[in-house]
Amino acid sequence: MHTHRTWVEISARALASNITSLRGLLAPEARFCAVVKANAYGHGLKEVSTIARNNGVDAFAVDHVDDALQLREWYPSSLILVLGYTMFDRYKDALRADIHLTLYDKEGIEHAQHIGAELARPFPIHLKIETGTNRQGILPQDQEDIIRLLGRSPMVQVAGISTHFANIEDSRNPQYAAGQFKQLQDTIERFTSAGIEPTWRHCACSAAIILYPQTHLSLVRAGISMYGLWSSELVQDTVRTQGFSCDLQPVLTWKSRIAQVKSLNMGEPIGYGLSEVMRRSGRIAVIPVGYWDGYDRRLSSLGEVLIKGTRCKVLGRICMNMMMVDVSEVAQPQKEDEVILLGTDGRHRISADDLAKTCQTISYEIVTRINPPLPRVVV
Repeated sequence: MHTHRTWVEISARALASNITSLRGLLAPEARFCAVVKANAYGHGLKEVSTIARNNGVDAFAVDHVDDALQLREWYPSSLILVLGYTMFDRYKDALRADIHLTLYDKEGIEHAQHIGAELARPFPIHLKIETGTNRQGILPQDQEDIIRLLGRSPMVQVAGISTHFANIEDSRNPQYAAGQFKQLQDTIERFTSAGIEPTWRHCACSAAIILYPQTHLSLVRAGISMYGLWSSELVQDTVRTQGFSCDLQPVLTWKSRIAQVKSLNMGEPIGYGLSEVMRRSGRIAVIPVGYWDGYDRRLSSLGEVLIKGTRCKVLGRICMNMMMVDVSEVAQPQKEDEVILLGTDGRHRISADDLAKTCQTISYEIVTRINPPLPRVVV
């Protein structure tokens, strides 16, 4: 039995099941790439990549070159792609470790050519195409210039070409996404006819993997769905109502322990700012979790936790490293009893979506903000 005070449990079975489920939707020529940026969506980079690798996943995408280098140490032959911005002074590290970088402008390509020439080895890059998300990407009017630049950059190897959907989760109106996909296909054609033929053509995120098989191309990027969370309610409803076969199981459970139990009288205030008072006499438990751990302060007086299969309301303000909950209904709550902050206990469940609704955000923010130093324990 481990003696952590607050920890995150990662279900190897659920993660393996999600990978199998998503893989089952792919065309045979599409490679499965696990998106493990942001500490694997808060689930733990080492833990998630190990389970994924044991389940035959051999391609990983991250946001930062440091994560890519860490993965390269663990997996000498996997395809590793950096999706986010890489500083010029890190290009050498990336090339030496055979990391693929996402590039989308003249300066990036010129620097890749310079470093490739210096190290005398081709620099593998993925070109990001702007198709309407208006984030990173090569604008349509700049494509010809980029093609010409690539023509005189022999040390740059275009290994991939990609885009990212802006609104694919809105399955009621796939029009915008269809337009983006068409633009990507036109761009691939334009590059191909200029003699640039990338192996990896990719645009499909979780929602596209599940709903739009025509977008799978030669690589898909599985993020939120791999962790058993739905990218939107609409995607989940579409899957349910239209009989898609895709069963996702949440991978993460977040736990803590009771630090103290105390009895209070009706009318006594709890926590900073005296923001809440006891509505009746009862018991509270202090839990050693706060906003530093990633338990959102917006859950003050609104959140719930599970203790011994009972829902317990958060009382007063979430502190930096502590919070208080009402345990009046719990049978004999004891110091060090387990507390479920996110997960299932008997017939009760608190999902990332539940917490997100309360905080008026999305499940992605809830899980990625669980503080990385908290232990991740594979179960």
